[in-house]
Amino acid sequence: MTQKGINVFFVRHGQTYFNLMNRFQGWSDIDLTEKGIADGQAAGKRLSKVHFTAAYASDLPRAYKTAQFILDENEAASPAKATLNRDFREIFFGSAEGLTIKQIAEDFDHDIDTSMVDGAIGYGDTIKKYGFDGLMDLFKKNDPLSLAENADEFNSRLQHGLNMIRQNYEIGDNVLVVTHGSLMRALANKYKSPELASKSLSNGAVSKLTFEAKKDGDVTIDLWNDTEKVW
Repeated sequence: MTQKGINVFFVRHGQTYFNLMNRFQGWSDIDLTEKGIADGQAAGKRLSKVHFTAAYASDLPRAYKTAQFILDENEAASPAKATLNRDFREIFFGSAEGLTIKQIAEDFDHDIDTSMVDGAIGYGDTIKKYGFDGLMDLFKKNDPLSLAENADEFNSRLQHGLNMIRQNYEIGDNVLVVTHGSLMRALANKYKSPELASKSLSNGAVSKLTFEAKKDGDVTIDLWNDTEKVW
């Protein structure tokens, strides 16, 4: 394991029923499918030899349940349970939650070209066209209740969580964070990998980033969306 910085292992939660239906979840409480449980267990087996100094999970059930499956497989004296942290929640899509990208595009009053969207693939297409932050702002703009997070609101929350990791851990520490697909896309966008931001992540996939311990230090994407590597 690298000693150049803090090793942060981000894992996307296991498959849920809304994932299966290609519907936006956001903060909605949607349970894991049987495959989703297996996704968490499989990630845990691949990471079972890694000693995690700390483990965090989004406070949404699909994330912290996945985190528990991962930690139950751990053989390296890692924490028995993850600490819940709402900074690592999914983006809040507001009134768009539960809808498909096609339905969302139709509701957005021509802000999104409906001819270019089709299920989960269309989400990546819209990110390519409008940019990740631009698309988040469209969710806010078109939410009749103005509940959805815009890019500034979400990025501020995410940065708070990342700062917490930098402030509390040292070079060589391994930190587990079980989180969500769009949050992972936001990380890719933030760390200058917009092409990765437009691509879907597999449920239970591991992405490893190295954070320089100092504030505003460099971040390196070492591994992305991996479902095979055994550590």
